[in-house]
Amino acid sequence: MESFLRVDSHAGTSSPSGSFNTDNADASSICPLINPSPPTNALVDPLPEPPQTGAFQMGDELAEKLQKVHEIQDAESISSASSSEQPVTSQLLDGSSFLNMPNDAEAEPEGGKLTPLELTFRNPTEDYFFMCWNWPLIRKFSLYLYVSVIIGMVGLVTGLISTLPKTCHPPTQWYQGKLFYEIFPASFHSSNQEMEGDLKGISLKADYIMKLGVRGVRLNSIFRSPHYPEDFENATTLTEIDGVLGTLEDLKGLVKHLTSRNMSLVLDLPVFPFIQKSFQKTLPITGIALKNASEEPSDFFSYSYESDPIEEAMQYWLLHGVEGFYLKGLEKYGDNFDTARLLKRWKKLLGPHRILIVQEEVVSLTPKENLQVVLENVDLVDVKLNLERGVSEVIAQIDSVQNSSLFAKPGAPWVHWSIGNVNSNRLANVLAFGNATLGATLLQMMLPGTPSIFYGDEIGLHQIPDPEEERQDIKHLHQLTMMPWQDELGKGKKSLVQPWIYGGEPTAHFDQVHAVIRMVELRTKSPSIYMNAVYKQGVNKANAEVKYTQENFLVIQRWYPRRKSYVVASNLGNSKISADLSLLLYSGQIIVGPRVESMSESISFKEVNLWPGESVVIVLD
Repeated sequence: MESFLRVDSHAGTSSPSGSFNTDNADASSICPLINPSPPTNALVDPLPEPPQTGAFQMGDELAEKLQKVHEIQDAESISSASSSEQPVTSQLLDGSSFLNMPNDAEAEPEGGKLTPLELTFRNPTEDYFFMCWNWPLIRKFSLYLYVSVIIGMVGLVTGLISTLPKTCHPPTQWYQGKLFYEIFPASFHSSNQEMEGDLKGISLKADYIMKLGVRGVRLNSIFRSPHYPEDFENATTLTEIDGVLGTLEDLKGLVKHLTSRNMSLVLDLPVFPFIQKSFQKTLPITGIALKNASEEPSDFFSYSYESDPIEEAMQYWLLHGVEGFYLKGLEKYGDNFDTARLLKRWKKLLGPHRILIVQEEVVSLTPKENLQVVLENVDLVDVKLNLERGVSEVIAQIDSVQNSSLFAKPGAPWVHWSIGNVNSNRLANVLAFGNATLGATLLQMMLPGTPSIFYGDEIGLHQIPDPEEERQDIKHLHQLTMMPWQDELGKGKKSLVQPWIYGGEPTAHFDQVHAVIRMVELRTKSPSIYMNAVYKQGVNKANAEVKYTQENFLVIQRWYPRRKSYVVASNLGNSKISADLSLLLYSGQIIVGPRVESMSESISFKEVNLWPGESVVIVLD
């Protein structure tokens, strides 16, 4: 150690390699290899060495001080290792464990001598404010807080995941693609065993309607007339319920029962006689009112907006929970220019979530310049499918609708498909086969739009018989047969009183209801069926295609992007039909039909056999 730290210097002498030779400076800078570098232990000083009068020796003093420093550090390390009472944090913060090393200024020599190293100590541990904290409690609290945050985050993520929809189907309005159910109130159910049905009776059967999968319940005219229900279409007011059906409180109760089951109430408004009173015939040029112009075309009508009975009736029923109106008779003024303005006025009153329904003739008769106004203010357009006319007529009707303005743009009204209604013959009488009503209903529900079932068609209800034509005075009411009901044992329940329109015990197939329910459930969860069109690259196209036709055999395919496709095969003829569809379709699984007792099974389409009136719904592989 001493030899290493000692520097010996002799006065008046210098090592040849320890001085800087200015004569060789240039040569060294240019070619260092010619002048080799001095030894590593030589002291190179570019300045002339001052004359030294004596030896300068500091090695022993410096070695002694450094030795003391090492001894102090060794003692402290032994003391800290043997002590287990003082915390590690205290040891780290203890001032006695560290040295304050002097900075460069303090290390400068004074008078040619080095100053000695000074050992200083920091503040003791008890002087720091955080040393008195309750660290065990702080550690516990931090642990609990951390665990709580983790649990909360896990719960939040789980809650968000649980609220996500299980399926990602395209959304629609409540009236789009859902099932509607049309009821003639006087023939549905009586709450007190009277001859006529009433509003309370419909409330009592709300569970049955909900079980069918119905979203909208539509009531035929409920308004006061001279001889209700025989002349139900001759309403004298649009704001009073006929006493046969009940009171306003009964209607409020019905709305409450339906709303609690996620169903909405829609009323038929017989607007024709009231619009007729508000229209005034005028000359097209002079504008002079005509006193007797019964033969003039309807273009000469102008509507008086001062007193609008239709608007007043809508305001009244909207206050009592009604969600929409079917404008009966408006088609008689479809070609009038004021009709479009009336629809716009009424739709503004209803708002976006309550609906207006019109017949197909309203759209077809509207002048071209007013067509867009009508389409923007109507929600559903009723189209009656004429199944009794055969497959060719059905195909022509479907093609006509799909190529019309109803499918030209995404925001157009949806089609309201009906195969029976209050003004037509019973479906079971039009189709002369046992389960033809089931097959027709399955075909109807596979069409793009909103299907509507007339009460009793789901069970194949017949109209009252009149073989001797003795009841021709009420021929227009024969389809309004009283709805039969089952008892607790599943058998037909006989009425204690004779209904207002009687034709013997009605014929009904209650087992068909289960197949209808399965079809409604399939439709509700399948966008390929409940959606009416696909909008792609600026083109709106109905997602239904007639895949195959042969005589009275019809196959329609429904599809939607990234969803399973479905087909419905229907026999609308009078005899059994077999068809080979293997060139068009590969394989699938039967979902509903062709008979009530039919079970789900695979099908290869090599040979499809259907009896008259049968339909089968198949999901494609």
